[in-house]
Amino acid sequence: MAIKGRKIKNSFRISLIVMMSVLFCQGIAKAQTLYSLTRIFLDIQKQNQFEDLAEVKERLFLESKYTKDKYSILFSGKIDLNYFYGGFPRFQGLFDLHEIYLSSSLKNASISFGRKIVSLGIVDNSPYDVISRPDFREGFFNLTDPNFLKTPGIILDSIMFIGSSTLRIIYEPFFTPPLFYDIKSDWAIMSWNFLNSAFEGDKNSEQLKNVLDGQFSPVVKNYPARIEDALKSFGLGLYFSSKYENLQLALLGYTGYSIFPMPFFDSLFLQELERMPGTPEEKLSNISAAEILEPASRGESFLKLEPRRYHIIGGGWSYEIANFLLKNDLALYLMADLPDENLNIREFSLLSFALDTEREIIPNLIIIPSIRGIINFSPQNIILIKKRNIFPSLAIRYEFYIKNYSFSFTGNLSSDVPLEIPLSIRSFFSFISAVWKPSDSIELSGGAIILGGKDISIFGFFKNNSAIFISSKIFF
Repeated sequence: MAIKGRKIKNSFRISLIVMMSVLFCQGIAKAQTLYSLTRIFLDIQKQNQFEDLAEVKERLFLESKYTKDKYSILFSGKIDLNYFYGGFPRFQGLFDLHEIYLSSSLKNASISFGRKIVSLGIVDNSPYDVISRPDFREGFFNLTDPNFLKTPGIILDSIMFIGSSTLRIIYEPFFTPPLFYDIKSDWAIMSWNFLNSAFEGDKNSEQLKNVLDGQFSPVVKNYPARIEDALKSFGLGLYFSSKYENLQLALLGYTGYSIFPMPFFDSLFLQELERMPGTPEEKLSNISAAEILEPASRGESFLKLEPRRYHIIGGGWSYEIANFLLKNDLALYLMADLPDENLNIREFSLLSFALDTEREIIPNLIIIPSIRGIINFSPQNIILIKKRNIFPSLAIRYEFYIKNYSFSFTGNLSSDVPLEIPLSIRSFFSFISAVWKPSDSIELSGGAIILGGKDISIFGFFKNNSAIFISSKIFF
């Protein structure tokens, strides 16, 4: 039945694309992007026999936009062919319908409806940019193709223009979950490194085979039904922005389901976890296969993922002064369900903020020091965050030309710093990329993605996935 349901769903999507294309292709202005992207990732240090050593990824992406009078339709999709070599060699083929939506432009307004991505905020990765949830199937490797950092959802997006101000009303009729893997990936919740530790490096374990074959799933998703639960799983956001000379202001109110579903662990496992000695990080790093598999004997799951509603009010500003561009966004999360240090889900109130400073040092060389932070106002500690956490970072962008060739360089270094005494860096992340464009239709690039730190930390959890990469993108 599940296979049949997927076939019906895919047939409906294809029929919808064909129908809309016929309606809009008669006449009209057309804009199209088609490219082939080939990427190769090599693990910097393979630390166990479960991990992938190399990943070869081929992507074909198409985006078309048709415009007639005040109406337009945009649709895009991709085909991914992936090969993974290392601990568990495997081939993967994926087709994703990315965005498909209708838009209409009026005199002082615009409206769009369909499957689309929405971005909010004055700074990049704003703390209140929460409507389109992440696509984490490739983890940080997604940075090599930023079109796919987010998951499109069914959205009704209306914008009213009032002089130099805009009022945006965004309605999401039902919850669209983020995209990620539960298992069988370096970036999965139960990553290869996690399984290597839990099964003590035994690739031939019968219990592991049962997990990988899907005979037993330690992770269960308890998502709301799109139709039956529509009245309780909707999202609604109001976003107001205004600009006056060098000053830009923004205000936001939002209610909806969380960016990531909350992790509800097996109750008996949580009781045992509270009795174990050591820090929360030490406890989590010593989870065994028996603890993962034991709930199945009672008809339960080790981990249940369930989204919870929260409410956000926030705002931001930007101001340009003396060749500096200052940007700031703030978001106050009210009644947000999050795991405490014993992995019990509790309500927290917290403030999340982002502050960027942009400066062009020389022509085409931009430096952006920034800081992200979270302040927890509740008496209990949040796992990993505790009471206060900051994420300082430094980004550099540089573009230059030699004859008819274009070169660009991007670098970013981010760290995870709990505001505790003594102050120390718990984990870090770095992304470096250099791009050469020998022509308008070809891009060649290479770089590195490096993560490090404590095993149970924001970036350290995936530190075994540090890799170097090369890629080529060809536009048709």
